[in-house]
Amino acid sequence: MLRPIVFLSVCAVATPALAQAPPTAPLIFHLPASARIGALGNAWVAGRDQDVIFHNPAQIIGAARPFGVTIDRPGPSATAFTVANSFAAGKYSLTLGYGARFLDFRTDEFAAYPYTQDDLLNKGLADGQSMLVTFAGGIVYKNFRIGGATKFVSDRVTSLPGASTPVSIDQHAWLGDIGVARNLWTGVAAFSVQNLGRTTAKDASSLVTPRQFVAGYSLTRVAGPLDLGMYGQVTMRKDWWAPAGGLEAGYSWIEGYSVTLRVGAMRPETTREQPITLGAALNADRLTLEYAVRFFDHGCTANMVTVRWR
Repeated sequence: MLRPIVFLSVCAVATPALAQAPPTAPLIFHLPASARIGALGNAWVAGRDQDVIFHNPAQIIGAARPFGVTIDRPGPSATAFTVANSFAAGKYSLTLGYGARFLDFRTDEFAAYPYTQDDLLNKGLADGQSMLVTFAGGIVYKNFRIGGATKFVSDRVTSLPGASTPVSIDQHAWLGDIGVARNLWTGVAAFSVQNLGRTTAKDASSLVTPRQFVAGYSLTRVAGPLDLGMYGQVTMRKDWWAPAGGLEAGYSWIEGYSVTLRVGAMRPETTREQPITLGAALNADRLTLEYAVRFFDHGCTANMVTVRWR
């Protein structure tokens, strides 16, 4: 059962970043939703916490639901926030959920739109905001978890005083996701079709959303004193595909208290991002603190912190 996860991870590390993914928007799509997801290489289509609503609405059924807030620093002048929650609502294991993500950033006014994560690594004189709000629902039918989500996304960028080149971007769109998941081989197999809706642009300043297909598998095991979690997926979109995988190992020395170490591997979407991600978590009774770091060329890093409360 480890073979799918190991294969995806090796592929992610071995794939050279000779070319970056075709630019797509909104920018918030290209940032991990939480520190746990970021540390596991963003391989979360088969994940099982409330932040999976951004990856696969089918997986919100039975997901852990502590209140959580994520703060991300993807650049020196960029800050992102994420919140999400879900709750049981009726027969067929009906589960409803919501999530919101917001990114405030500054970028070079000469940078081409749509922006990439690389554009967040340098300060500039264009002030931008990228946003995603989603509402989702899921049911269980004949042992299959089936879910759907509606999303509103937007990118807004304007020039600051002193900019030599005027910038004015105000793009938005309504999109949809469909997801399916099922317990398989003692793990979870999952599939999601993401960003159904407007995916083409009339000109270079229009919102170009990445319609994509994501297939993945997750597995949890107990190995002596360690609790292991293994996650893998492949993302497929026009002119781009990317494997990703992650491993987490947790150790508990007393009930309610534990530490977890995480490592992930992926095919980066930009030439400056490195394929390896790292993270850790500390659980103390009802409080959980999570951290993740992603690496870029020239010693640049993006740091994330998630705080959860049960």
